[in-house]
Amino acid sequence: MLDFFRRHQRYFFIFITIVIVISFSFFGTYDTLSYSPFREQIAFKTVDGQTVTRHELDEMATFIGTDALDKRSFGGLWGPNFLNDGVIRKNFLETGLAVILASAYPQDLQPDLLARLEKEKRYSLYVHPQAGFVGTAAAWNYFAPAMTNSYNALKATQDPTSPQALQARTSLFLMEKQFPQHILRQVLRYQEKQHSWITPDRNLDNTDLSLFGYHTMEDWFGPRFVRLTAEFIMNAAAIAEAKGYEVTKEEALADLMRNADTSFQQLAGNPHVGVATSHEYFNEQLRHLGMDKNGAANLWRQVMLFRLLFQDMGSSVFVDPYTFEQINGYAMESVEGELYRLPKELRLADFRALQKFEMYLDAISKRSDNEKATLALPTSFLPVSHIAKKAPALVQKHYQLEMAQANKKNLEGNVVVKDSWNWEVSDNGWDQLKKQFPELAVKKSATRDERFTTLDALDSKTRERVDAFARAAIVDEHPEWLTQALEHAPVMSVTVGLNEKGGDPIFVGLKDGKALMQLLDAAPLASQNLADATAAAKEAADQLSRYSANQSVYYRIQVIARGEKPEVLTFAAANEEGILDDLVDAELEAYYLRTREEDPKAFQNSDLSWKPFADVKDILAERYFANTLAAIRTNYAKAIAPESVPDQMIPDYAATLRLYPYVKQIQGKIQKDPSLAASLTRDPSDKKADELAAQPILSEQWKLEKVPYHTSRSNGDTALNHTDVFALAHGGWTKVNAPANGDLNFFHLTTKGSSVTEKSVLTSVNQTRSLVSADAQQQLMRRLLVAMQEKGALSLAYLQQVAEINQENLEELDGN
Repeated sequence: MLDFFRRHQRYFFIFITIVIVISFSFFGTYDTLSYSPFREQIAFKTVDGQTVTRHELDEMATFIGTDALDKRSFGGLWGPNFLNDGVIRKNFLETGLAVILASAYPQDLQPDLLARLEKEKRYSLYVHPQAGFVGTAAAWNYFAPAMTNSYNALKATQDPTSPQALQARTSLFLMEKQFPQHILRQVLRYQEKQHSWITPDRNLDNTDLSLFGYHTMEDWFGPRFVRLTAEFIMNAAAIAEAKGYEVTKEEALADLMRNADTSFQQLAGNPHVGVATSHEYFNEQLRHLGMDKNGAANLWRQVMLFRLLFQDMGSSVFVDPYTFEQINGYAMESVEGELYRLPKELRLADFRALQKFEMYLDAISKRSDNEKATLALPTSFLPVSHIAKKAPALVQKHYQLEMAQANKKNLEGNVVVKDSWNWEVSDNGWDQLKKQFPELAVKKSATRDERFTTLDALDSKTRERVDAFARAAIVDEHPEWLTQALEHAPVMSVTVGLNEKGGDPIFVGLKDGKALMQLLDAAPLASQNLADATAAAKEAADQLSRYSANQSVYYRIQVIARGEKPEVLTFAAANEEGILDDLVDAELEAYYLRTREEDPKAFQNSDLSWKPFADVKDILAERYFANTLAAIRTNYAKAIAPESVPDQMIPDYAATLRLYPYVKQIQGKIQKDPSLAASLTRDPSDKKADELAAQPILSEQWKLEKVPYHTSRSNGDTALNHTDVFALAHGGWTKVNAPANGDLNFFHLTTKGSSVTEKSVLTSVNQTRSLVSADAQQQLMRRLLVAMQEKGALSLAYLQQVAEINQENLEELDGN
């Protein structure tokens, strides 16, 4: 064998040489063969004529597309670029430059933004499946109300490139960074715990609460916007260098390493980071970006040049602190004193509220014509028994209960298809079906097979009704299912108010409140030993263990405590429960039937038929309460004399003044004798600790609230007229203030002062400097945009070229 190789080694050498040459020739040109024309395609030219390839532009877009703050959306995991401290967020979105840039290129950005807007219009905020008041919207209203406004504005827009839409999108993006999904999730969990009857949502931890499901800058604004921003930064860097600004690669690299160290310290202890030092962290981030230190430093050097150019413009603005000392000296002038105002529930803001208030007074008291004419509030009231006959819903007895709830409909899930079919063709089941569905009785059905054939011949809708009836009947035959469901249902503690006709809506379908009240009164308290109870008490407890008002929703009820006797509801309680709306509508409907014959033209259609009550309710109300409206105008005129009342006093405006004479009367009494304030007012912070404590004396519900009040000229509150308040001398009183929301009030001044401090002046200076700086940068942005547009230095045309090339390639493939 070796002799063979020695004899032919010359040929082997020639063959091997040929193979090696061919291999080197092929693999040496592999990069050329695999060369992508897109990487070196010219994307645009900067203002100084430098060409920028698509590869260079994409690297810049990738680098600035995410930042260190985005790591919160990824739980600290790799994904965002931690080396970027937020150039788009800080330098474009927060300063308003982004809106200016996007507004200048609406046609280029429209495809991305329009696609996102269509998705956003279909998006729904998270709502707890059991409690509609627990959700994203509720959390926003409490912690970030401005987000609701921007959210609604964005969803209402039709043109996503309009300045208003861009501003709403920008505001939402920035506000969500301040109120991200992990904080929102904590708020929602806290809201769940505030109500013992709410079952925690098991899916909440796995639900993406990020608004619209967006996590990055491209998600929010699209890739075109990010690339347009990258082009602007590159052009601004070229302009900065031309103006003499300098940033070395070493300075850029040092700044990147500082950003990496800051981000690494924030993630200290996170097991998912996988590196031990900030230096390793820096290198790992570069590996994820597919860059080396030199490339990253070149990119960041351009960002730093852009920042120098714009920050120098912003910081060149001078703000004089002395000016703010003078302004703050006036704006921070403050007053302290006591504010007397109507309780929130008595602030009659519209005509409907006035109707309910007058109907309530008629139901609980007997007022003379003189009392009605002077708008006096009653101090004596009808007996409870009389009110119960006249308006039974206003008289309630309160109970504190522990309840579990089960719906028989939900138990039908225990019935499998086989069981329902067997029941339907059984003798007992078939007899029940024939009573419920007479059409089955005429069919031949002596055997199970014949019954099954009859059922199978039914149309789909009738068969569904038959199957539903069968499932419900099977559930009725298994009462132990309902018992088990009630035993395993979550227990909630509630306080309910009941009257003989029903009462609290927590009991579904309750129409006979009297029967339920008798059971609750007879049942032993949960703290009592059932074995020692009477037979009647045991019977009541047994019925309450499976109580239902509609034979569908069942309750397991234990009585914790109960009120001593039925009580008349206050106006606030009756209004909150919707009782007064029913009283008003019932009275107006009866009034309609009594009076429509007197003026048929006002209440008849063209065919002489009577108009529906809903269509004439407003006219009826004005006629029914005409005397009250006249009395309000007359008494208000007396109270403000010698000032004159408006020529026209529409019902909604008159409603806000219904209690004006009463409030003015209380002010006069307190001014004359300040010691009366204790008996004529109440502290709104005093709340009943015991929910079953007796209702307040009805006359006490008219008492004004007395609260400490402090404000300054710069305060934006609208409770008082600042002009009147700051014109007061020490110990002075304002006149009764009558705002449009019915919040009648007056103020007693006790102290005047000024809260201006060196810190407040500095805060004002900084706030003004920030605003003026942003304005200066925006002006620079507009000037630079004009220069860049003139030279065509900002362009996304290369994206269209790529699309056309791709289309040509596809057509060639189709042709082949």
